[in-house]
Order: sequence, then C-alpha cells, then structure tokens
Amino acid sequence: MPLISLIAAISENRILADSTKEHIHVGIPWNIPSDELRFQEIIYRHPVIVGRKTYATFNKPIANCTTIIVTRDPNFQAFGCLVFHSLQEAITWVKMSETEEIFIAGGGEIYTEAIKIANKLYLTIVEGNFEGDIYFPEFANFGEITKEEKLQENGFNFKFVEIERCVNEITPPPTIR
Repeated sequence: MPLISLIAAISENRILADSTKEHIHVGIPWNIPSDELRFQEIIYRHPVIVGRKTYATFNKPIANCTTIIVTRDPNFQAFGCLVFHSLQEAITWVKMSETEEIFIAGGGEIYTEAIKIANKLYLTIVEGNFEGDIYFPEFANFGEITKEEKLQENGFNFKFVEIERCVNEITPPPTIR
C-alpha cells in the first residue's frame, strides 16, 4: 500500500494563504524558493492530488508527476491532468498504479479531509503568525517528528519538518516454550 502524504507550506498559526489578498504568490504571504525546490524534489514522479482552486493558482499540470484534480464540477476538465469528483475516488484510482507514495498538495478543504487518512506530513513551517482565510488542519497530535531542518531565506525563518503518524501497534503475547 502506498503512503498517503500531505505536503504544504504553512505559518505557525497554520495559515496556507489568504484568498482575499494579492500576495507574493497568489495569496501566499512569503517567498521561499528553497521550499518550491523541496516540493518539486519530494513529489518527483509521484501522483499529486489537488483541489480545483489550488490547481487554478498554477493552471497547468505539475511538472514531472501525475496531476490529479478533485472537483465537484462534473464538467471541469484540465489538459494533461486527471479529474475526479471525490478525494476517495482519486485515491482509489491512484492506488491501482502507485506503490510508493501519493501526495496531497491542497487546498484547505482537501487537507482537512485527507489528514484523517494520511500517513505522513511534509511541512514547511514559516515563523510568525500571518493573516489569511485558508488554514491547514490541526496536526498537533498527528504523530512523531522524524526530520526537522531550520533555515532562513528572503527574510523568512522557517523549518522543513516531516511528521509520521503514530501507529499503535499491538504487540502479540510472548510465545511460551
């Protein structure tokens, strides 16, 4: 079974973006090129599921991966992308061919639905509290931090974090010999 991973850049107060304001990158109030590079490296040659609004921010397939769009609009089409009408439908289809990892890259509604079934989070957490109306879901009890790297770029302090879901493994009773 492939891992289901969420990948996002968020502020300390879990803001993803502000849909009401023009920021550096379509509502995103920071510009961190190394985050964009990390995103491309992590998702390389894997399927990436996004919502229609997130897709509209770049309006083309994500390079070097299969771009899958989830939308309620039955008539929506996007050249070079696959379109499904529920997250579960998209994941079911992807699991037929992907054996390693499926990425979910936004937006807020998709993340909220997907975090319940996710195995891993790849987060860029930007220091500070930002204004916005699109949030990443609460993840404080998601799991264990397995990697963390603190960086600074373009006047922003941030960290790359990987968090794996805590799995309550049932240990079988010892065998009596």
